[in-house]
Amino acid sequence: MRKSFKFALSMGAVTLLCSSAAMADDIDAAIAPAVAQVNEKYAEQKLDIKKLFSAKCSWCHQGYGMKQADGPKLAGTAKTHEQVVKQIANGKSPMPGFKSQLKDYEIQALADYIKALPQ
Repeated sequence: MRKSFKFALSMGAVTLLCSSAAMADDIDAAIAPAVAQVNEKYAEQKLDIKKLFSAKCSWCHQGYGMKQADGPKLAGTAKTHEQVVKQIANGKSPMPGFKSQLKDYEIQALADYIKALPQ
């Protein structure tokens, strides 16, 4: 390969990495109020909503619910809190239910977080 092509290719990779990092920072800033609100509400249970969401939801709902991926974007959902709780607990094809994997307060906390996300 010619040096100029290698340089251009490596610069493109650097630009892509930098823009990915900037997008992650944007998402972190956008979700920060929802994370703080839910973590404070569930402080007695020592809940870390970001960690819980990452472990159980981010496989399909990327960007901590701010982006559509395999599953829909969760931010700005029109569903009520109770509808979100029911879907997390029981699932809705293709989403599995989590009532056997999560405690009731964790399901409630995930619903609180999803409803607190900015549009």
